Amino acid sequence: MTEEPVLKTQDEKKPAPLPVDETDEYTKRITRTLIAVGAGCIAGIICFFTEQATAATGAGKSFLFPFLVMLASIIIQKHIFMLIRIDTSKLEKKDWFYQGFITFAFWYVTWTILLSETTI
Repeated sequence: MTEEPVLKTQDEKKPAPLPVDETDEYTKRITRTLIAVGAGCIAGIICFFTEQATAATGAGKSFLFPFLVMLASIIIQKHIFMLIRIDTSKLEKKDWFYQGFITFAFWYVTWTILLSETTI
């Protein structure tokens, strides 16, 4: 029996991943968080003033409008990101969940603080 020579294949070289500027990514994450905080606070203030206006006119209180204001503030963030040139296609579901949660939390806290009559 004769042995056939084993052909050696060259190792496929994968290109190295592109270097990521960590400080740039960090500032983008901080910017996204600050936008979510600002959107939540603005939504809470809007809900407070519209609640005061509906109470003054004698209209019934509804939770639907404040909830829609909060949802709109989450949706508007995508457009703000595009204006400040943050690539929204790179954001995953967990990133949008984070944006939504931070907006919700600050909306709720801001609105609650404004509605309480015993603020310091």
